[in-house]
Formats: sequence, C-alpha cells, structure tokens
Amino acid sequence: MENEKKQDEIATISRDELSKVKDNLLNTNQLNFLFAKTPAMHIYERPAKGGGKWKYVTGVRVKKVLNLMFGWNWDFLIEKFDVNIEAKQVIVLGKLVVRTGGQEIIKTQFGRADIKFKSAKDEKGNRISTQQPLDLGNDLKAAATDALKKCSSEFGIASDVYAPNEFKAIHIISDSEKSDIEKAQRKIIEALDTYQGEDKADIQELCKSKVQSGEFDMEFAKNIAKQLTLEL
Repeated sequence: MENEKKQDEIATISRDELSKVKDNLLNTNQLNFLFAKTPAMHIYERPAKGGGKWKYVTGVRVKKVLNLMFGWNWDFLIEKFDVNIEAKQVIVLGKLVVRTGGQEIIKTQFGRADIKFKSAKDEKGNRISTQQPLDLGNDLKAAATDALKKCSSEFGIASDVYAPNEFKAIHIISDSEKSDIEKAQRKIIEALDTYQGEDKADIQELCKSKVQSGEFDMEFAKNIAKQLTLEL
C-alpha cells in the first residue's frame, strides 16, 4: 500500500533540478513521458518461478513508447545469441540505439527465453517431452523481445513496473512555472501567519510536507488559497 501511495504522488521539479548536466539530451515532453506512470491497462501479471506473480509490460507497449519518445528514430540490433539445449534456454545480447538531440544513446542488455520442445507418446501412450525444439525461431524472437524490454528499462521506461520501490512520478516544469509556484508558496506562508482558523496547524503541516516532497504545485496552491480566501 505504501508503494502504491508513493507511485500516486507526483513531484514537480524544473529541468535544472532534474539533471546535473547542463544540456540534457531529452526535451521536456520526452522527460514528462518517461517519468509518468505506466497506464494500468498496459500492465499485466504472470506467475513467477518459485511462487507469486510478476508484473510486466509487453514488447508492443515498449515499442510504442520508443516510437512516441523518439519519433520512430531508433534501432534494435542483436549482437549475438546462444541456443543452449541442455539448459533449455536461448540467450541473446541486444543493443538499443535511440537518436535525440543530434546524438545517439546506446544501451545493451541480455534477454532470455525458455525453449519449447516437441512432445511425443511413450509406449503406454503417455505424452512426454522430447529434446527436439518446437520452434527455435519463436524462442529467439521471445528472447529478443526480452532483451529489448531490458534495454528500454535502462532508459527508465516502465520503471514503475520493474522497480516500484525506486519509482516516483515526476512532472517537469519550466522556469517560469517554477517561479509562479514559489510566489504562491510565499503568499500562502504570509497568509498563514495571520490565519486564525482551527485548521491552521494542519494546513501548515500539509504545506510543509508538500514542499519537502516536491509535490507543491499550482493546483495544490489554488486549493489552499481557496481555504484561506486568498487570491494568488
């Protein structure tokens, strides 16, 4: 429940606060798309080995996100692959190349898939598994999709799904928007000094919490100002 609440909160920060580099290769629209929560309709579950369930997004969803973020200007290459019949797995090394801001960003990761084997019947007519792969092409495609998703996760795509404990939704704002929010904060603080309502302490604590978490945005400021009958 605590992780879900954390993911529902959206921190508002400026581009300068987000990155320690002067020129970020991703623009504001790309960053806002990247740091937003994955829509629930695109999140699926499957049984996990050893029990429980894993959440995941499909390869189709990842490709759509890459298309929208980078304008279809990306490539995915298979650097090498291995078919291990004994381990019953295929493993591929994939390389994702995206182009933005006049430069290329490259991420590499491994992907894997279990090999599916043909079945046969024993002397008693019972169906048994053989050591003959059913369709290695499909297994390799599945491993390639897994590698693509892992490369994309290096950019932070679907990080709310694959690393929920580390995720917090972020909305990037312009310097002018940041200035407006800071002015609203000052006005509200000044108004609270003379406010005599019984909920004064609660409002002060709420505002302090929102400022510290980066969730003090203009919508929140307008709601507080309405309570204080303050014009921003």
